Amino acid sequence: MNLDWPPTDELFPGEEYIKYAEVYDLLFKDFGVDIAFYVQAAARLAAAGGTILELGAGTGRLTLPLLEAGYHLIGVEPSGSMLERARLRLARYEERARLVHIDAQSMQFSERFKLAIAPYGMVAHLHTDAERLAVFRNVHAHLAPGGIFLFDDMPGWLAGPSDGSTLDLYRTAHDTVTGMTVRLMTNVIDVADQPLSVRYDLIDWLNADQRVARRLVVRIRFRNISLEQELALLKQAGFARVDLLGGFDGRSFCHDDLTRNSRLILQCHRDA
Repeated sequence: MNLDWPPTDELFPGEEYIKYAEVYDLLFKDFGVDIAFYVQAAARLAAAGGTILELGAGTGRLTLPLLEAGYHLIGVEPSGSMLERARLRLARYEERARLVHIDAQSMQFSERFKLAIAPYGMVAHLHTDAERLAVFRNVHAHLAPGGIFLFDDMPGWLAGPSDGSTLDLYRTAHDTVTGMTVRLMTNVIDVADQPLSVRYDLIDWLNADQRVARRLVVRIRFRNISLEQELALLKQAGFARVDLLGGFDGRSFCHDDLTRNSRLILQCHRDA
């Protein structure tokens, strides 16, 4: 068995997804819990056929349905490996899809957007207040007057405590190249005395005897700041109003009973 354990030193932005790139589309090809939400949001908030700014475009999982809906996309992604996959997936839309290998803090575009999105927990990869504030300010600067920044997250205070005692089977898929079953198992640990969670993803290729022929282990860190801190940073970045939703079905966020929320979604408004 080939055991590929992650390094213990600091990762550069996007490095954790170098290993994921080869198997991400296989494991998440049928994952679309957020797609209808963002496509419908674009219909409400972006001009028909307009350009949307997407932070954390990855392999283009969400970019593709937005392009299919008629929008132009500028997608930024710090992982070059993931972006290579996106370029292949979106090749037929190259006239409307501009993919840029850069992080959200460093991006600089001449365009101003009616809608910017950061889907499926992208902001949780921003590990300090300074980094998150810098990204929020940069997004604000890239919005047109009256523009919207829409993003979602599942911080630890909403997901519930994780002590690292369980290994959960998350997804399985059939790899037609190797003929093997690929499974994804996850283990999440809340870091003591820090607003951080560390998730270890174990990606296994199983042979016909269901024995592990190959394993990748991916370590991903997430920052779990409180809702009050998040809102304070957004205000400091210049957003005039933030509306909260509690799920991709559009439900209002429930402060009194957090179990009634399936996701934290923030719709951030720039003044007109």
